[in-house]
Amino acid sequence: MKLVQFLLLIDDSLVIFLVTLLGIRFHQTDLAFFSRLPYTFLPFLVAWLSFAAVLRLYDSATASALSQVWRIPVAAFLTAPIGAAARALWLGTPLIPIFVLVMGAAISVGILISRGAFILAFASNWSKTEKWKKSN
Repeated sequence: MKLVQFLLLIDDSLVIFLVTLLGIRFHQTDLAFFSRLPYTFLPFLVAWLSFAAVLRLYDSATASALSQVWRIPVAAFLTAPIGAAARALWLGTPLIPIFVLVMGAAISVGILISRGAFILAFASNWSKTEKWKKSN
């Protein structure tokens, strides 16, 4: 795996972790909230990685182009029902439709912000490096 794809993977994972952490912290104020973190974070992370791979969000050409950011909300809103269903099965709780919508929107916004910053910061250097590698 190339360094840029690895950094994008870490970035996406951190966004999903922060969305999960903020959601749990918003609903629970006791110190036991850390015990519930994996039940939400892991299903959503696995679902995100699956759909991000299918939609080629870690492909160099796709990840470095602002014209391809439409793929992020699509992946997020495909991730949300799968992640929420896996979480509900794992916890033995009912699936809550508003939770699916909120997680889809939160993941979408979070990754759009982080990926947009990443593209603006690194895309010009990234595309130059890719062109140099192809010419040599």
